[in-house]
Amino acid sequence: MPFDMTIAASEFKEKKLKVLASIPLQILVKEDDQVLKELTTTPEQMLYDLSDVLTDDCIVEVKLIPGYVVEFYPVVNAL
Repeated sequence: MPFDMTIAASEFKEKKLKVLASIPLQILVKEDDQVLKELTTTPEQMLYDLSDVLTDDCIVEVKLIPGYVVEFYPVVNAL
């Protein structure tokens, strides 16, 4: 199931990412194709603070991790 998404830094007001997913997702914060931060979400946690690395020139990539069964599409919002 294709899901991967990219969020521009301009979409963030609070520099936080809200994730509702029943499976872990891979989050990459990139600037000029260089990974500044990489993390894996957990279904128990909904908010992720990106303020330590997110600048105006960054993008945030959200990707499914291969091997997990996806029961419903994850909901990911820039806050």
